[in-house]
Amino acid sequence: MTKAKPHCAWVVALVACIPVPATAFGQTTATERAAAAEILEQIADLQERLDPLDRAQRIVRQGNRNRVRVMDRAESEWDEGLQDLSDWIAANPEVGWDEHMAVDTLTKVLRSRGWEVTTGVAGLETAFVASWDSPAGQGEVTLGLIGEYDALRDIDGPFHGDQHNAQTPIAMAAAFALQEHLASAGVAGGLRLYGTPAEEVGPPAKTIMHQAGVFSEADILIRSHSSVATARARAGFGVCCLNINEVKYTFLGRPSHQLTSWNGRNALEAAVMFYTAVDRLRSTFRPEASIQGVIPEGGVAPNVVPARAVVDYYIRYPDEVYLEHMNRMIDDAARGAAMATGTRVEIDRYGEYRDGITLGTLEELYFAYAQALDAPGIEPELQRPAGYEETGWVTRDIPGVGVSVYSSRGSYHTKGMAEDASSEVGHAGFRTDARIMAAILFDFLTNRDLRDAVAEEHSTLKGLLGEYHERLRETYAQEISRIPVGGS
Repeated sequence: MTKAKPHCAWVVALVACIPVPATAFGQTTATERAAAAEILEQIADLQERLDPLDRAQRIVRQGNRNRVRVMDRAESEWDEGLQDLSDWIAANPEVGWDEHMAVDTLTKVLRSRGWEVTTGVAGLETAFVASWDSPAGQGEVTLGLIGEYDALRDIDGPFHGDQHNAQTPIAMAAAFALQEHLASAGVAGGLRLYGTPAEEVGPPAKTIMHQAGVFSEADILIRSHSSVATARARAGFGVCCLNINEVKYTFLGRPSHQLTSWNGRNALEAAVMFYTAVDRLRSTFRPEASIQGVIPEGGVAPNVVPARAVVDYYIRYPDEVYLEHMNRMIDDAARGAAMATGTRVEIDRYGEYRDGITLGTLEELYFAYAQALDAPGIEPELQRPAGYEETGWVTRDIPGVGVSVYSSRGSYHTKGMAEDASSEVGHAGFRTDARIMAAILFDFLTNRDLRDAVAEEHSTLKGLLGEYHERLRETYAQEISRIPVGGS
């Protein structure tokens, strides 16, 4: 790995101020940095003025016995039952949209602790919201925690290779610690724990829940996630796995016996023609583009002309402006294949993942606690912005942070990470996550200066995000314009 060179403090991942290693910019392109240079300078100025690093270190250094008690209580909650719950979910994995045992067990525990639980929110059977308000009232601040519980699909059966088994028990440990503090101290405040299903499959459940207003009460959202390092992100715009359009192309033809195939219209041939056309488009797109597709349906019998075939694509790019150009060209290729084969195509964009807003005020606070608690696998270099959720739409409206202490020696989505989820390396990381989440929520509830800084940073970045996209549209204008169709 290239050794890091000095770089401007608090410059987001898109700004090239002083030479830095190429990896520092992650998935962000030189085009984006050039197009949005002025906006990114404004973000850098904002970070310099807010000075999140100094604020975070001052907060963590401040002695606060109540905060220490809350953190210790979160650890006790983890050790005295929630770790076992995490291990039980790991041993009983359920894939997205089918997490019935996990949801039933999690909600029973929440109800037993005095929480009001609503299941099936936003029309999603395995989504839930658990609510608890202090006896002193909900007050000015409602703290939101996100939990996941879906497992990965595999030919050998589902498994928790991303450690989602632990996310909700970790959130519960932090939430129960704060619940106890608010009740005993007579402090006003609200707690909301959001159970979000199917993180590993589309459509994105968090977007559906957000559009339905499920998260609307929360003033902050926090979650944990497995990690192979203890690192934090730069302030700015980004998403964990590129901007994604999930698009399903269904070709519809007409059946016939294959010996008289001229009486039919072959949907599979249309799908294959389309699939091949997309491969031919790859050289037309910028090199950062990523297109991943499968043909999950292609007919039912060799001697019958397939009347239905489906192509499912994940279309990815570092920014959503160029992504839309890619998607338009791929849609046109699908329509062209349908026209050429006398079939019809239905296009269903069933999911969208977009850049989120990453806040330096919260990222540095999380990292300062991680360092103070001697979390393993500390990575000092700032990573690219990634929001606090895969679904950036939520981060654009509600400030938040992801807490990701080192919890696995294996890589993401592997059996090694699944094994670590129920071992001491995972347990230790999850325990630290719970302590940090409890501390951050305590600080947000009790420290108005922190809340004001978070609100200012979030509001400013949200306004700049629209300008950033407009600059990209101007930069790409020539490149993504359609070629006029001539004719006599």
